[in-house]
Amino acid sequence: MEDDERKPNQRETAADEGADAGDRIVAALDHLRSVLSRDGQASWEEEYGPQEACLRAWAESQHLLLTPDDCPEFRRGGQEHDVSFDDSSERIFKLTRHGVFGFTPGINIEVVSDEEDPRRFNLWDATPYRYLERLLLQNELTPGLNRLEGIVGYGNELAIMISQPRFPLNPVSQPEIDQWFASRGFEWIANAAYYRAEDNLAVFDAHDKNVIRVGEDLVPFDIIPVRPSGGFQEFIEDTIKAGVGLTAKRTTRTTDR
Repeated sequence: MEDDERKPNQRETAADEGADAGDRIVAALDHLRSVLSRDGQASWEEEYGPQEACLRAWAESQHLLLTPDDCPEFRRGGQEHDVSFDDSSERIFKLTRHGVFGFTPGINIEVVSDEEDPRRFNLWDATPYRYLERLLLQNELTPGLNRLEGIVGYGNELAIMISQPRFPLNPVSQPEIDQWFASRGFEWIANAAYYRAEDNLAVFDAHDKNVIRVGEDLVPFDIIPVRPSGGFQEFIEDTIKAGVGLTAKRTTRTTDR
């Protein structure tokens, strides 16, 4: 079998080849920004169609566009990914469910009484850009966590395939997670959610299913980090000043897949 025909869990990893596959995440994000933001519009970050077309073209140019036949056998994982374990590399491969790219946090405005804040915290379906941004921020918290392995085409839809180290399943309690984030300068803003003003980094979904113990440290391997801006950043800052917690409402189709 030729090298180009090997499945991702059969070929050498980018680390073995002397490159950092985490750099592919940066390259993909840079490409999406450079191509789709040329008109000066910010709305492209939330639009699926142009992003998927742009990402497909980039992946093809980088020899990272895969078919389902190129992939290992996946099984149903959590809400966002299907998973495959590779014993030879001690890595777990994760595949977004084609057409869906996890969650991204934000706010919604609702009609409420005069005494209530009309802003509501929501978790929305993420675009490919937001998903890749999430991977990059996860890598900032845990260097080397995510590698971008390829973009998988399913007809007109795409899925993103990544890999992570296969960690031991050592459980951790929510108070321990709270303390871990506090020790790194984060303030609690909601159950399993934290904010660090120093670098404007918010983290959501950091519960005991998405954080594990590795040795003496914790690894948040499937959290939702984001750098909030505009009204969302203001909402978080106002919440901290008021000393109240946010409550998330999921507005998503991911669980239907």
